[in-house]
Amino acid sequence: MKVTGKRVVRKIVLASITLTCFTLFGCKGAAKSYAVDLVDRGAVFAIDKEPDPLRLVVEIDEAGKLRLNKIETGTTADLTEFSEKIRVIFEDRKMARIEHYEVVIDPQGDVQHGDLEKLIRCLAEANASPIQIIKRVPTRADM
Repeated sequence: MKVTGKRVVRKIVLASITLTCFTLFGCKGAAKSYAVDLVDRGAVFAIDKEPDPLRLVVEIDEAGKLRLNKIETGTTADLTEFSEKIRVIFEDRKMARIEHYEVVIDPQGDVQHGDLEKLIRCLAEANASPIQIIKRVPTRADM
């Protein structure tokens, strides 16, 4: 019984150490989550309000094509052009002491989850905040 008891204690200690290591070190960066809000289109583009001139709107379509404030800025397959434009805009705002880094994502059609995730990650790395996604309104085909 002494041998079995020692093995049980040893397994418990090893499991505790492993769990502690995973908690402290192992999971960092493995799956990052970013603050993203789902918003209604009417809340972003209210007819009775003046549009915010500092608001950045990123349209993404089913093919992963991106448009930043109606200007073509590449695709989710190659985010280089988009990343550079966002980086420059945010650097200019920082130098001008404008603390407005809000970005609204406007999905056009049935956007792939992976493409949306790449876009969100890119925006988060550029320190966009808040990141808002306009909720998709269900169509008759969805019902």
